[in-house]
Amino acid sequence: MSARDGRSSQIRARIADLAAHFIAEHGIHDYALAKRKAARQLGLPEGHNLPSNEEVDAAVIERQSLYEPEEQVVLLAALRAQALAVMRVFERFEPRLTGAAASGAVSEHSLIELEIHAESSKEFEQYLLNETIEFKIQDRAGHMAYLIYSEPADVLVRLSPGEGHRGQSGARPRLNVRQLERLLREDG
Repeated sequence: MSARDGRSSQIRARIADLAAHFIAEHGIHDYALAKRKAARQLGLPEGHNLPSNEEVDAAVIERQSLYEPEEQVVLLAALRAQALAVMRVFERFEPRLTGAAASGAVSEHSLIELEIHAESSKEFEQYLLNETIEFKIQDRAGHMAYLIYSEPADVLVRLSPGEGHRGQSGARPRLNVRQLERLLREDG
């Protein structure tokens, strides 16, 4: 590894660590925003040499295991158990658990994030209304999402129509109900 590559790797790690701090301590859910804010705070150009979301997830997991190891294990188990219950409610939409609860990079600010398959937003909205599930429509990075108020964590649902839902995009985990059940059994 050249000196330049080593420096680049160090910069990415510093940005990832500070972004992890913003996510875990300040509840920032938008990884791109957390990375840009971290770069800015470190006096670095915002869009250059930013770490991947997976690198930030690893930094969140490392941070939580150092500062709150017992709480992190309990919180992760609780979020995954809640996610499983919610996924069963939405089973007809082939839900996939994504985000912090899937990767293990959870904090007290984490949401349960799901991707579902629906032919249209109207179909999903009608289902929510019929089941008397309260929700709010939000714009998340230019895409429509549904925030469902729940305890202990709120649930963010994104629609993923078409074949894109069935494939794995990127390296971040996307767990179906069976995979999450298996993970809970193994961790339990």
